[in-house]
Amino acid sequence: MPLYAEPMDVASPEGCYFYTTIDIPGFGLMSGDWDLRDGIEDYLGREEFAGKRVLEIGPASGFVTFEMERRGADVVSVELAESVGWDFAPYPEDILKPHRERAACRRAPLNKSYWLAHRTYGSKAKVHYGSAYDLPKELGRFDIAIIADVLLHTRAPLQIIEECAKFADTLIVTDLRYDDIDAMPVMRLVPDADNHDWSSRSWWHLSSKLISQWLGVLGFREVRVLRHVQMFRGNPGQHFTVVATRPVRR
Repeated sequence: MPLYAEPMDVASPEGCYFYTTIDIPGFGLMSGDWDLRDGIEDYLGREEFAGKRVLEIGPASGFVTFEMERRGADVVSVELAESVGWDFAPYPEDILKPHRERAACRRAPLNKSYWLAHRTYGSKAKVHYGSAYDLPKELGRFDIAIIADVLLHTRAPLQIIEECAKFADTLIVTDLRYDDIDAMPVMRLVPDADNHDWSSRSWWHLSSKLISQWLGVLGFREVRVLRHVQMFRGNPGQHFTVVATRPVRR
């Protein structure tokens, strides 16, 4: 299995699902669930990307990928392999089956939206299809790893942060913010016995204090927290971004 995927030849937006709003050269603006355009500086932690090698977890339609690349980054994205699939809470199979089927139907259109943008932008970004829980050492070292609006959808978010920390000395973690828990080092479980509305596939409400404290455990000492708003289907979504850097060993 090659480390990086061969680019998919996608010629038009037909059959694409855009998770993020993105301007596709030659086709115009494609509206997605999330519109990050006005808030992208805070979303990316106001970091400098020029000349940096960046590991991105979960590129979706690629808006963040190509924005970092536009700023001078060399980007490697990790997207779910077909053999891995999305994390779902282990409800009984009769509850899970329709959600799993809907998710499977969205996979190819989402990947197509990324590769259409990749082609029309003339991007050099690479994609590794695999698992964020088990990244291959062959990916090499990175200046920055970014995990943006991904952890809330995963069974073990702290494990993914730990895995990315093996590869980069600066981590950017962006996720939804909940003011009632944000000052505490906690995460709140979303699934329960009755809430089977899995349109968002959410596992957790995470706090910026939790992320900051965990990064400290992993050896990251310089920590900044930004609070910002991003638009989801026309409505504001409260976010935090934690930027943490490991001290340079001398």
